[in-house]
Amino acid sequence: MPVYRIEHVMRTALAAAAFAALALALAHPAAARASNAADRPADWWEDDEEIVPSPQPGLAQDYDPAPALWRLSDADTTIYLMGTVHLLPPGFRWRNPQLDAVVAEVDELVVETSDGDAPLMMEAVAAKSTRLLAQRTPTSQQLAPAARGKWRSLIEMQGMSFAEVDRLPVMVALMGFGMGSDSGPSSSYEFGVETILEAEFAATGRPVRSIEDTGRVALSLYRLDDRLILPELERELIRWDGRNLSAFLGTGEAMGEAGNWELEHAWARGQLQEAVDLGLDEGKAAAAFNRALLTDRNRRWAGWLAERLEQPGKVLVAVGAAHFEGRGSVLDMLQTRGLSAERLNSPVP
Repeated sequence: MPVYRIEHVMRTALAAAAFAALALALAHPAAARASNAADRPADWWEDDEEIVPSPQPGLAQDYDPAPALWRLSDADTTIYLMGTVHLLPPGFRWRNPQLDAVVAEVDELVVETSDGDAPLMMEAVAAKSTRLLAQRTPTSQQLAPAARGKWRSLIEMQGMSFAEVDRLPVMVALMGFGMGSDSGPSSSYEFGVETILEAEFAATGRPVRSIEDTGRVALSLYRLDDRLILPELERELIRWDGRNLSAFLGTGEAMGEAGNWELEHAWARGQLQEAVDLGLDEGKAAAAFNRALLTDRNRRWAGWLAERLEQPGKVLVAVGAAHFEGRGSVLDMLQTRGLSAERLNSPVP
């Protein structure tokens, strides 16, 4: 089963704003290098104005993409639902004639949090977030002596500020780990579905709106109980050799191996998973994490969709694919309200 990384579940407006703007140091220095031509890997080349990577193992697509699409409608309202991947490797195909027709048909785009809305939403909760951080005991002081040195190494090996990351709630800190990795043919929000769609709608003068308040979600993550995850973190740190960063982060020996793109290919084929794996073992920490990132948000989004049906028009709602999969999905939450979304396409074998 593909494992969803945090950047697949939360878009840049939340991942970057909540963990970089509020926490300052989680903006990995490598993140900015992706747009700097002087620092691009040697296996990149420019085709006119488009930046294209050389072919990479595991990225070849021998199928016509068909990401899952649904339609929720009544007499005067049509809402198309699309599961997305927030960041993708350049050149990865996901458009098709059916999706292009939907994009052309609708009046507006709705994403998790639009780039235009995110700054004000995060500013509104900045004071609360600062107070929560000030009241928190640094992670290093909560760890056993045998794990403290490795905790510092884990942070500093990623180019992050130890003092800043050590202040963050454990789950929030762990979310930022590995997001700025330079290894292999990196995915980027620049090529993610919402980034492309937002630019397309802006170019045609159509509105882009948010389905949720990213500040509210950020606060729910800041309030997760450290005690749920600290014992597991401590055990993993003590077990870790303190040198192999990939081994701790679970990124594999090399990005770009076929298995590392399993999620992206499954999504592009329109294949749905029976359960959403966020990479945590079963337990109270996993349950709290799933509730904050998926279940609670899915319930609120289903309510938003039900209310939106009361307004005439045609809308494309493009949010993370994980929200349409597994138990407690947006689709399940709609059914509890007596609403059913019709799948418009079939998975590609």
